[in-house]
Amino acid sequence: MFRDPSLFGRKGRLMKECIHWLDLGLIGYDEAFSLQRRLHEGCWKGTHGDAVLFQENQPVITLGRSGREEHLLWTPERLEAAGIEVREVGRGGDVTYHGLGQIVISPILHFRRYVSTALDYLRALEETVIRLLAGYGLAAGRIEGKTGVWAGGLKVAAAGVAVSHGITMHGLAVNIRPDMEHFSAIVPCGLRGMGVTSLKLLGRGDLSYARVRDDWLAAFESVFGLSAVEWDPKTAPAGTYTPTGKG
Repeated sequence: MFRDPSLFGRKGRLMKECIHWLDLGLIGYDEAFSLQRRLHEGCWKGTHGDAVLFQENQPVITLGRSGREEHLLWTPERLEAAGIEVREVGRGGDVTYHGLGQIVISPILHFRRYVSTALDYLRALEETVIRLLAGYGLAAGRIEGKTGVWAGGLKVAAAGVAVSHGITMHGLAVNIRPDMEHFSAIVPCGLRGMGVTSLKLLGRGDLSYARVRDDWLAAFESVFGLSAVEWDPKTAPAGTYTPTGKG
């Protein structure tokens, strides 16, 4: 059973942790991942504190550590014609699609400040999306033995993380209104017979990227028991991007 990390955090904690967030807007996967790695390094070296990155990627398929080539269903020629790139990444999980109409959320944080294990952390991330959807009047939850968040038996948010030096990378991808045909290029997360859905297909096509971002931040604060503030460009690490205010 999921336990709210904010209820079993560090003993004697009187003040909420503060974490910065930064919106990269629409960006290529390689450029965004390079920035994520630099922020991860700065976090474990103590150059700056924990952070959350938001982004919307140009179409890309990512293969996680357990990714299998047979779960990539389109030919290289068809992928190229559709403008979809393929990348191998160091997160857990199998194959995932990112593209327009989807919000990708990457917390870079010392997860043991909030939970005891990496599995607890993954469950906590899923809980943020469950609460997000509940706020939209949508019932969502987990399927035993599988990661991500599901609504009506279909996956609406994928989850996959990596941990190095006790600090997380990667995170969540929530489908707002992506091109659903692109998901036919893969066996999503390596789960045959398990489909995907989006907030639009669930009846909330009115939701904007910025609305989902802000509402997710509120759910994140609630689950992790922290306070998230927008990163001031004057204090953000060199080479990062100013928030876009994307609507």
